[in-house]
Amino acid sequence: MNVSEVRQMNQGRHIRGHYFPGFHPGWGGFSEELFHYTSRYYGVTEAFLRGLAERPGFSMSGYKAASLSDQQRIAMAAILSRAPARETGLGVVTLAEAVIRGVSDVAEELLQQFQPEPLASEPVETLVGHAKPQRPLDIEPLEPWLSLAERLLMPVAVHEHHVEVDMQQLAKHLDSPNPAIRSNLRQTILDLHEAGYLLRNHPHLTHAEAQQIGDEGAV
Repeated sequence: MNVSEVRQMNQGRHIRGHYFPGFHPGWGGFSEELFHYTSRYYGVTEAFLRGLAERPGFSMSGYKAASLSDQQRIAMAAILSRAPARETGLGVVTLAEAVIRGVSDVAEELLQQFQPEPLASEPVETLVGHAKPQRPLDIEPLEPWLSLAERLLMPVAVHEHHVEVDMQQLAKHLDSPNPAIRSNLRQTILDLHEAGYLLRNHPHLTHAEAQQIGDEGAV
């Protein structure tokens, strides 16, 4: 996590004249994918949300973050400011499906469940110098992540506090028919996000290459 990302998290988001709380760190890069842009690697976010919301049939095909209406953007920010869980996952899925259908309104019950809490003014920036991870850099949470990746034969390199992985391969494992794999993988991703690690796509990463570039760990 770099300095600008931590600043943004601390300062919140400026929406329609109000500063809203920043995204919960547990969402990691998924929040950017849902709120600011939708890349060709949305399949990882899609698979993550399927498991989180317990909606195996959910598809992000046709979703574009740029198509969020003002009201939907406010609702999305409110949801993403809360920790990833089944309820928040369902809220994100509901908004995404509305965008896909071309609907610009937000259901009243969703607004009541996730009421935006705008800040009175822009928070004072307190960050000075280099960003620090939210918890000490030790064997956790990398050990369970690397152990699971090794069992799945999925090459992973942890380099400069980024977890480099082939996103297409990760998405397939998040959609595994084995519920234990899906659950464990989802939890390790949440733990990585909470510790300040960010997932980064590395197409066609091999085990040999991962060992070469992984300065914090690799399989």
